[in-house]
Amino acid sequence: MQSGDQKAFEALYERYWPEVYTMIYRRINDKEVAKDIVQDIFVNLWRYRDRIIAEGSLAPLLNVTAKKQAISWYRKQTASKQRELLYHEDEVLVAPSTTELETKELQDLLDTEIGKMPSNMQQSFRLSRYENKSIKEIASELSLSEQTVRNNISMALERLRLQTRKFYSEPVNLAGVLAILLTKI
Repeated sequence: MQSGDQKAFEALYERYWPEVYTMIYRRINDKEVAKDIVQDIFVNLWRYRDRIIAEGSLAPLLNVTAKKQAISWYRKQTASKQRELLYHEDEVLVAPSTTELETKELQDLLDTEIGKMPSNMQQSFRLSRYENKSIKEIASELSLSEQTVRNNISMALERLRLQTRKFYSEPVNLAGVLAILLTKI
């Protein structure tokens, strides 16, 4: 294979493909992604064939490569989920409501919860959400580290999400949510 023998490569592919596929599929549990990863492994095996030094079987090399590719896939998935969570943190917290009264009740609930927050958390949240200041600006203004500001905002959002869920889980408020959902169908 190192000399560019395609028949040798095809034989390796036929021999090891099922084993590598099964190993990756067991780790990530997605058939199409597993096929893509296996394809990438064999493409790279062919592409870098002149650099590969394997004494005897290629199975150990393929096993290590498959494991690393699965780990890489998980890291990419985790990073993608984290970006998605950060994106959702910037969304508006107030859900659409059927009445002005319900909106006012929800806003009062959120204002009350914001008022219960520790001073730094409250200030970080207000500067971020109401004054649209960046993490860096808030950190400078409050003399806090940027990570502390991020943590404060994240904890504030989590507290508000919890209160919002509680608000909409009450039967009286849930009826309003159901009315919205049913009218949009």
